[in-house]
Amino acid sequence: MSAANRSGADNQPGVLVTGASGFVGRYLLRRLQTEPVTVSTLQRPRHDLLQPASLTELCQGVDTVYHLAAYAHVNQAQIKTLYATNVDGTINLLSAAVAAGVRRLVYVSSILADPAFDQPRTAYGEAKQRAESLLQAAHQAGDIEVVIVRPVNVYGVGMKGNLMTLLRLLRKGVMPPLPRFTQPFSLIGVEDLCQALVLAAQCSVGDNAPIYALTDGEHYDIKSLEQAMRTALGRSQPAWATPKAVFYLGALTLEIAGRLLPINNSPGLRSYHALARNYAVDDTASQRDLGYNPRSTFYCTLPAIISAMDAGSAGADTSDTDNTQ
Repeated sequence: MSAANRSGADNQPGVLVTGASGFVGRYLLRRLQTEPVTVSTLQRPRHDLLQPASLTELCQGVDTVYHLAAYAHVNQAQIKTLYATNVDGTINLLSAAVAAGVRRLVYVSSILADPAFDQPRTAYGEAKQRAESLLQAAHQAGDIEVVIVRPVNVYGVGMKGNLMTLLRLLRKGVMPPLPRFTQPFSLIGVEDLCQALVLAAQCSVGDNAPIYALTDGEHYDIKSLEQAMRTALGRSQPAWATPKAVFYLGALTLEIAGRLLPINNSPGLRSYHALARNYAVDDTASQRDLGYNPRSTFYCTLPAIISAMDAGSAGADTSDTDNTQ
């Protein structure tokens, strides 16, 4: 392996993965090991999305770039860093890829890039949308092929985010029962997401860069997930639920705290709205155009997630793509 962590036979197509040390990135690397490709990864500090010169050699001999790296979990004081990494960093990688003659860039965006699923609007969602627009322009200009995927919340062994926080609080027995929210929302398993990413590197494209929302095809509601978690953990099901007004007040308090204090990824009103509104995502186009066939559900994966927690092997997540909503 070189300093770029390149592995595989020299006569195989070159593939570059950014964000390879993150939750999704680690799974994608394992998936690519089963493919006839030579894989390289962005290795910090030698390679940095904010240092264009460091990306030039990295893109040489690469056919496909999977761009997962992103800055997601921030507080108000870190918004400039978020835009720099997610927008400027993507521009720098795009420029290096075009200069090296890379055939295709698969951009792992987020469902939050769509304003309909990011209310109130967040800096993260807006930055992802800006990056998408820049990539679409490069595709339309014929500089490089681009496919954009927008996964919803990602689950799997090693996940972080709101679902894992809820699971850990329930496991400790300190989580009061959630309000009776029954609005549907979508999720996706990490292995299904990786399946879709590999297919996105191979699909046909037209004049415009396609954008594919990705889910596991199921609709969930948070109350059902909470009940499933309690059952899987061997906890009893409370006969009562926290009133929605009380839950809203708590979310409002956290919103204010997140704006005043340096709290990373602080929950707040957006978390409340995500539970109280319909956030079901239609991924018909991705299944039709990519031949994507999701095979997992959160309920089927939950025992493995809990088993990994019990074994202390859930794994650390570094910033690669949004898996919190």
